[in-house]
Amino acid sequence: MIEGRCRVSQSRSGNVVLLLLLGLSAGCFDDPPAPDAGGSGTSGRGKQAADPPFRVTAELVSENNRGAGLMEQYDYSKAMAVFQKLVDDNPGWLDAKVNLAIAVLQHTQKGASAVPILEEVVAADPDHAEATYCLGISLFHAARIGQAEVQFQRAVKQDPRDPHSAYFLARCLEDDHAAEAIKWYQKALELEPYFQSAHYRCWDLLRQEKKYEESGRHMEEFSLLRNHPLSVIFDYKYTLMGAKGLVIRVGLSSGDVQPVKPPEGSLFEPPAEIASAGSVRVPAGASLTTCDINGDGHQDLFLVAADGNHVLLGSDPAKESDGFSLAKDHPLAAVPDVVAPLWGDFDNDGLVDVYLCRRGPNQLWRQSKSGEWNDVTAKAKAAGADAETIDGVCLDLDHDADLDLLLIHRDKPAQLLNNNRDGTFEDISAKVGVDRSGAVSASTVVADFDGDRDLDILLLGPPAKADDAKPVGNTLLWNDRSWRYHADKTPGQLSRAPFSAAVAGDVDADGQVELYAVDSASVVRWTHKPDGSWDKMLLGFGDTSGAIGEGAVRIALADVTGDGRVELLVGTSGWAAWRLPVDVKKSDLLQLADSGEHDPLGTWTTVVTDPARGPAVVGATVDGAPMAWAAGVGRYRFFSIALSGKKKGSYRERSNASGLGNTVLVRAGGRTIRGDSLPADSGAGQSLQPVAIGSAGAERADFLKIIWSEGVTQARLNLAAGVRHLIEEEDKMPTSCPVLFAWDGTDYRFVSDLLAVGGMGYLIEPGTYAPSDPTENFLLPAGLAQPADGRFRLKLTEPMPELTYLDRVGLVAWDVPPGWQMVLDERLATALPDPTGRPVTFRVSQNPKRVTNERGQDVTSQVRSVDHRAADVGRLDSRFLGRLAGEHVLVMEFAEPLDRGPGRPVLLADGWVEFPYSQTAFSAWQAKAAFEPPTLEARDA
Repeated sequence: MIEGRCRVSQSRSGNVVLLLLLGLSAGCFDDPPAPDAGGSGTSGRGKQAADPPFRVTAELVSENNRGAGLMEQYDYSKAMAVFQKLVDDNPGWLDAKVNLAIAVLQHTQKGASAVPILEEVVAADPDHAEATYCLGISLFHAARIGQAEVQFQRAVKQDPRDPHSAYFLARCLEDDHAAEAIKWYQKALELEPYFQSAHYRCWDLLRQEKKYEESGRHMEEFSLLRNHPLSVIFDYKYTLMGAKGLVIRVGLSSGDVQPVKPPEGSLFEPPAEIASAGSVRVPAGASLTTCDINGDGHQDLFLVAADGNHVLLGSDPAKESDGFSLAKDHPLAAVPDVVAPLWGDFDNDGLVDVYLCRRGPNQLWRQSKSGEWNDVTAKAKAAGADAETIDGVCLDLDHDADLDLLLIHRDKPAQLLNNNRDGTFEDISAKVGVDRSGAVSASTVVADFDGDRDLDILLLGPPAKADDAKPVGNTLLWNDRSWRYHADKTPGQLSRAPFSAAVAGDVDADGQVELYAVDSASVVRWTHKPDGSWDKMLLGFGDTSGAIGEGAVRIALADVTGDGRVELLVGTSGWAAWRLPVDVKKSDLLQLADSGEHDPLGTWTTVVTDPARGPAVVGATVDGAPMAWAAGVGRYRFFSIALSGKKKGSYRERSNASGLGNTVLVRAGGRTIRGDSLPADSGAGQSLQPVAIGSAGAERADFLKIIWSEGVTQARLNLAAGVRHLIEEEDKMPTSCPVLFAWDGTDYRFVSDLLAVGGMGYLIEPGTYAPSDPTENFLLPAGLAQPADGRFRLKLTEPMPELTYLDRVGLVAWDVPPGWQMVLDERLATALPDPTGRPVTFRVSQNPKRVTNERGQDVTSQVRSVDHRAADVGRLDSRFLGRLAGEHVLVMEFAEPLDRGPGRPVLLADGWVEFPYSQTAFSAWQAKAAFEPPTLEARDA
């Protein structure tokens, strides 16, 4: 918040003009999962005050979680009340005091209000890292820069890997030690390459040092990150203040943790044949996937067998003997030469579609309405290469809210089809390096391997042949944003490993994804290290022999116990579920369950048929009929989370409607349980089903947090275990221009938003950014601003995740003679002439006699007066925020000629513009959908 106090200029009228010069930037921050709290009830990094001693009980943990959930919902006043009571009841609980200070800072937006609380914590425990950092940012907010520097000097020693501490130390050093500040900004960028705010500060300081080439590189990165939805900025808003600016999540005191005893019984029921598919025979290597094909809330099956495709529609397993019925007449069952399907909502209309990988041209089938399937391949230009497509992935690889296609072909290079958001796809394989200069890929794993919150691509080479002089090997493509990738320069053994199956997942929930692969009948865990190299660990099957038998091997990651940790399922001759070691130094696997069938499997996959019990396994032996191993009674209950990025309201979707690529964090008691909606099955095809997260015995989640694929977070409180929860994305932090408030004599009254034309780095298309107009003149409504103690008081605030760099502000008063009115020549410059900001005075005006639109509708009443009722613009383009589906025209008829009387005629219009995100502009550019500015035409006599 910026509060300005300017002396009153004596004048006869109330026309006051506010002049501002500024730049804007925006971004959003992805909250990494916090570790479980230490046993004393502290954050696990600081010490707890010894006087008075107390124990953190389950009730206190639950209340702290409730406060954390309210903060995630941006309900700061309620969260502040929760933490205040915790502190009042437990005055020695330092972590609760830090949480209270964070809530106070957010609620009041005054750093000075939080400082006394945090000073008390730091005095009691100088090593409390969160308190040190939060005290630093609160002091900085209160303009006590020297005192803030002391805290940040300590913070960078307490946690040398925290980019925000390094960033703020640099902020404190800028004025007197610019060279040292640059070093700390560069340290922050080393720790967080997407730190947009640090790039901007580096640009500014290096420019002042006349190091123009180096400063230019930082401005280029700043501009690129302006488009990226996962870029990092600092702002005094919750989730944007850094990891240590988040509420501390605590656990029970040591010795008070009482694990819930697992239910008695088996993890899986004995196999039962699916009666409706008893005549189907499954060949080796068949594709089996699951999706709610008919949209009834139950998982269905799609099986590709020797005699064609089989659609098995699911139902309530409590009411049906095996829960499936064969839909022989389903249109997808008749498509020939199918290898595997990729399920997803490719047009974001809320109905699932399917991309069929085939022997020959692939096919894209779309649901135009529920149950009506149409082949739209030709129109969509989505057939891919003329080859046999053996596998693929559909994910939002460029973070533009739609699903792109990564295709694996037999004996041909991989292919990447970009979704243009206009119903068509474009082959960009060579552009991004997916084709590997003609080298063949046998399969792929897509995951965030480097923890920078975008998806990287691992392309696995085919098995080496005896006569291969140089095997193709594996290539890891790091995502550099906006369809830029670079190959891993230090892959080491990873590039040469002969993988026959691979999946990725964060098994130990530390925020770092591991790669699990089958290499020569053994399972190997690969971990990406901070120096860029890969650590290889061979995982042992203990005393079990032949765990990986004959035939094609398939592996998957899924929680089949309900304890909140994923297990590794391995299937060749039968399948088995293995507990993975959490400690990266340990290598032993523990078998938890097996199929009871040890003949070679034709296919299998995990299916969430029962939302309360989690994944079942459905599969078949070679030449056998499909059967199901239902989830057993010996499991904890599950949270079943069905996600959708399809939103209601004016902002519409920013994440893909299929809910793919999101992270889910469940906070229950002292545990944070992590899940995600990325593929984790090495079999051909891609399923679409709810995220199944084990409750570890908890009856309810204190709160559930979703990190959507474009970085925005969302929270739900008090969710019950054992049921299916459908969660649609809510736009909790939409972008906005800064807003202005003026003192009206009794209170601060909202005046308007403004400064939109000053946005920096606004993407038009890759490599092209809208020019920023750094000045704006704003006309305050006459008579609104009233003096207080001889001064006008104005407040300019940033309510949304943007930064405002305000360089100069001033007030100008204009004396206007009676009978005259004044406006300003201010607008978004879409064409010449540019706005001048100068006053335009007039004393003669006329309203239109009649106004009609392109549909022939009379909208005169909506246009003749300023009443916040705009003329209806017609149908919106549902794909892109701020864009119309067609041309909108207003024809205004006046009773008198426009040029009557002296002077030059000027059109005065009141209205507003709904700006798209840079992310939306990038997506629209791909679809060749232009944002056309208004044009003005006048008919002559």
